[in-house]
Amino acid sequence: MEILQNAVAWFLGLGSTVIVPIVLIILGLIFRVGFAKAVRGGVTTGVGLAGLFLVVNLIISALQPAVQALATNMGIEKSYVDVNWADAGIAWGWPGVAGLVVSILVINVLMVVLKLTKTLWTDVWSYWHGSALAGFVWALTGGNVVLGIAAGVLYLVLGSLMSDLTAKKYQEFNDMPGIGVPCGTTVQASLFAMPVVWVLDRIPGLKDWDASPEGIKKRFGLIGEPAILGLILGFIIGIAAGYNVQQWLGLGMQVATMMVVLPRMVSIIAEGIVPITMSIVQYMRERFKDREIFVAVDCAVLLGHPAVMASSVILFPLCVLLAAVLPGVQMLPIASLAVIPFWAGAVVPYTKGNVIKTVIVILLYSIPFMYFSTLTVDSHTAAFEMMGQYGEQISQGLKLASWDMGGDILGFFIQRLFGLFS
Repeated sequence: MEILQNAVAWFLGLGSTVIVPIVLIILGLIFRVGFAKAVRGGVTTGVGLAGLFLVVNLIISALQPAVQALATNMGIEKSYVDVNWADAGIAWGWPGVAGLVVSILVINVLMVVLKLTKTLWTDVWSYWHGSALAGFVWALTGGNVVLGIAAGVLYLVLGSLMSDLTAKKYQEFNDMPGIGVPCGTTVQASLFAMPVVWVLDRIPGLKDWDASPEGIKKRFGLIGEPAILGLILGFIIGIAAGYNVQQWLGLGMQVATMMVVLPRMVSIIAEGIVPITMSIVQYMRERFKDREIFVAVDCAVLLGHPAVMASSVILFPLCVLLAAVLPGVQMLPIASLAVIPFWAGAVVPYTKGNVIKTVIVILLYSIPFMYFSTLTVDSHTAAFEMMGQYGEQISQGLKLASWDMGGDILGFFIQRLFGLFS
């Protein structure tokens, strides 16, 4: 078992920009895409992902200090420390990770064969969401590995079912036929958006307001162009953070760069992934007339529309301010702001790129995350402590929280369910 654990940990340690191309190449060969086409598509997808993460990391690293400065200037403080994607350390380090990965691979294949899901969960990297939850349950139940694995598998199985419900919308809006995105809080954002957008579309005035990037550009001309809009948003946040002229000018250019470059990175991903997914879809249609298969891909593929980052930049300070005023919320989201673009990517297909509606949906969606991240802080902190991380600080009263898994809506209820066995 230890050998398997080490092998899984080594493979997952390669990261998504390596894992995704490897999996795509293997899929291409299995489904007879052709060696050259499979390799070309896999590597191109990896290049696009690497470029996209560089751009996203650039803007997150630029905006997080500005938002933190804004909060400091306003005297906003909270008790718990936001670790957000540090939860990946729990996901790939808790004792049951190998058992979880093998279990969900087998169960997903069985579900596809038995026609219980259309999503072939090939995005192995995104198993980390279910594995992090499994680590929380492991800690919550006093170190019960079996219950941890069961909780993680349940979470990932439900993720594949949610992918079935959202895949068509993602495919049509992003022009990526054959894909599915089952991962974590991203796909949950789409399900949350469905009823909220239905209501927003029936509010007089708001329902007819064309707040898409195209509509903004048409109405405001130069100011509505992505680069200029990003520049202005960066200026506003920098000034509100108390930055000097040099700093807010630099922040404005960083946001403008992101608005222009990020969609082009997604187009590179599409260039690589679409030929492979289309070949898989065609293969299934020829051999199984009644089957439709969605190939699971990283949620980063949803970030290409200009409305995604336009909405995200607006949401960063608004989410911090909302967390500050909500009673009982004990974590100020700074590190967790990084998840907002991925939520926006899942919401814009339903708002049809309307920036105002996207902002409203995600502000509402963030509220349960703020409370659930507070309510799950004990199991969250215990998982780190049981893995030997932050031990000294935790013994001194440090509490660790996050949005992406600590505040996960589905994950919260699964924790409560399995907590009955503790």
